[in-house]
Amino acid sequence: MQYETEEQQVEALKEWWAENGRAVIIGIVLGALLVGAWMWWKGSQEKKAVAASDNFSQTMEALQSGDSSKIAELASAAKDDHAGTLYSAYTSLAAARAAVEAGDLDEAAKQLQWAVDNAELDEVSMVARVRLARVKAAQGDAAAGLAVLPSSYADVFTHLIEEARGDLHVVAGDNAAARTAYQAAIDSGRAPDPGALQMKFNELATVGGKS
Repeated sequence: MQYETEEQQVEALKEWWAENGRAVIIGIVLGALLVGAWMWWKGSQEKKAVAASDNFSQTMEALQSGDSSKIAELASAAKDDHAGTLYSAYTSLAAARAAVEAGDLDEAAKQLQWAVDNAELDEVSMVARVRLARVKAAQGDAAAGLAVLPSSYADVFTHLIEEARGDLHVVAGDNAAARTAYQAAIDSGRAPDPGALQMKFNELATVGGKS
């Protein structure tokens, strides 16, 4: 799909976030959360883990209630007080989602960049990178978004990264590169909605752009 205005790009980002935000990270984040919680409950870090877990739980509640100011407050506290825990990056992801829904893309980019730089798990950092790339594209800088996406990654992330790469190439007007990326995502066999992905690929055959 071609985006004619920045507003259309922002709306597309919001729709993607609503449709994929939970599905993309639920297995990774919740699985890592359980493992991380068990590890942090051991030894001298127990008290810190309890506080970090409580902060994250409050963040999820604030996210559900739409309390953006509370989310920002909790995200700041997570960075200051729980930066060495798994929960801090998860809180930043939640804060970024709230910022996108509120239309504050600058704040979303700030939160995601922190998660990219500080997430202890590569899997969480990778999810943050993809979201950051989409936010930068919605800000009108598809080239910056493409620069955020990694060139090497585990196979499990191929569909996520290459579909995002394809979307950003569409925004940049490079349909040939977009088709290549979409094909890689299709070939991965992991896309949650292969029909929609194939439709994106097919649509590019009927539109203009770089080749």
